[in-house]
Order: sequence, then structure tokens, then C-alpha cells
Amino acid sequence: MSAGTPLRVLLVDDSIDERERYAEYLRTRGFCTLQAATAHDGFRMAADLAPAVVVTDIKLPGSEDGLALTSRLKHDERFLPKPCEPAELEAAVVEMVGQRA
Repeated sequence: MSAGTPLRVLLVDDSIDERERYAEYLRTRGFCTLQAATAHDGFRMAADLAPAVVVTDIKLPGSEDGLALTSRLKHDERFLPKPCEPAELEAAVVEMVGQRA
């Protein structure tokens, strides 16, 4: 990513209220947010759009849950438990991105 480009964060959660809460907060903090309601859609979006971070709920509708999604995406298995405060989510995203830089 070039300097000044907002980091993309993909939020995967079947609760639209939870997704919107985190998305709105992260947008106000300068992140670009993407949203998906199922593991299937989350995987497709991650593959197509290559977000810097994927935040997923554990319980998702359909045949795949958040843990399976995480495994498929080959991310670290360190999770920020939900519900959490939006500021905690921001700190975790910044820390994860910093570790990969």
C-alpha cells in the first residue's frame, strides 16, 4: 500500500448492528471497511479485495463458522473476543498490521 492509503479491514459478522458499529468507528479512524454476513462471502471478499485485516465472529450462519474461515485464510489464530469496545478493535488492528510491516 502506498502512503496515505487507508488500510482495508474486512468485518465478517451475521449481525448487521455489530458490523455497522465497528465499521462506522473504524471509518472515523481512517480505515476503509468492508463487510460480509457469512464465511462464504467473507472468504470471497478477502480473496478478491485482499484486506489488511479480517475480523470475524465465531458463530456464523451456514456450513462454515468464523474459525473455519480464519483457518482458510491462514491468519494467525489470535482473536480479539467480541463484544469489545471499538477502541480495542482499533488497537488490535493497528498492532496486527504493525507486526506484518
